[in-house]
Parts: sequence; C-alpha cells; structure tokens
Amino acid sequence: MCGRFTLTSADEDTLIGGLPFDAFSETRIQFRPRYNIAPGQRSPVVYLEKGEPVLADALWGFERTGSGLVINARSETAERTDLFRDAFREGRCLVPADGFFEWRREGVLNQPYLFRREDGGLLLMAGLRRGERFVVLTEQSKEAVAEIHDRMPVLVHPQCARDWLGEGTLVSTSGLRRTAVSPRVNRIENDDPDCLRPLAQSSFEFD
Repeated sequence: MCGRFTLTSADEDTLIGGLPFDAFSETRIQFRPRYNIAPGQRSPVVYLEKGEPVLADALWGFERTGSGLVINARSETAERTDLFRDAFREGRCLVPADGFFEWRREGVLNQPYLFRREDGGLLLMAGLRRGERFVVLTEQSKEAVAEIHDRMPVLVHPQCARDWLGEGTLVSTSGLRRTAVSPRVNRIENDDPDCLRPLAQSSFEFD
C-alpha cells in the first residue's frame, strides 16, 4: 500500500533535474515542497503526450461510486481489472516522490516509518492516470519495507522509466533505507519538515 508520500524538491527546476528525461513538452504545475502528500491532494505526475514527456498536476485517487477514493492498484492484476484496465493501456504515468510512509503498530502508537533511497535521490513510483486523477501501483514488499507492511509502491528503475510510459514494460528497483519519524505525519493537516524528524531507532524492536 502507499497512503502518503513526500516530494520535497526545492522548486520545479530541481524536480525536473532529478527526472531521467532531457526535456518536457510543457509544464503545468504550481510546485512547492511537500512533506505529507495525502489521498485527494494534488501532486505532479509524468506521462507521454504525442511521444514527449509532460509534467502536470493531478489529484491522487480514482473516484468509485460507493467506495470513496481508490488510491492504489495492484500491479499484478491492474491490467485485467475493470477500474484500471483502460488507464493501464492508455494512462501510464510516473509519480515522482523522494520518500513514502508506512505504519507499524508499536504498543498504543501507530508509528510511521519513512522510506527513501539510500542516496536520497528521487523515486519514480509507477502510476495510472485517468483524466486529472492518478493511482499508485503497488507490489509485494521488499527488503526494508517488508518488516513494516506487505505492500509497497512499485519503484520504476530510472533507466526503464520511458519503457513503462511508452510500452508498459515494468522494471522495479529497490535499495531503500527506513527511518522512524515523528507521529506528526499521522495528521494530514501537518505538512512541514517536522513530519520527517527522525526518532531514536533504539526504541523499536522487530519480531
């Protein structure tokens, strides 16, 4: 699952500089650093328009009658699922992030953990876009995430990002570090650097 993520690039130029593409046909975003992006909120996505990569804002979550927002799609079945089939064929996108959160119950506390690349670089989450909305594809968790949650975003290998957008070929990557962070992130109205404040790892033990 992916229920919150971060995109803390200083500005749009910095964001574009971290993407594995040389040019964009246009940009249509009003960018600011984000520390706690939640479902129903806007965030940049990258998709192909006439063969060229475009950066644009989109709302996180597909609307489904009677079920509220659907924010994730299983990568193993999305291509065959009614809600996602058309978007998988015609609306593949990348959702830039530099971290995502998962939670583990620690006594009475629902403890958030932040996952980032070892080198602190940009993550490219595989997504599906329909109109001005997107969902994040998920897969079985790997490595540092597996102890916290059984699902995680599909992180597209940068060298294969164009293949995902153009052909639907999905090659994921891993290599993440895990940090226990402030419970401030548990409230979606909190969106500031303090959400990423590390907590002492010695307080947490894993089975």
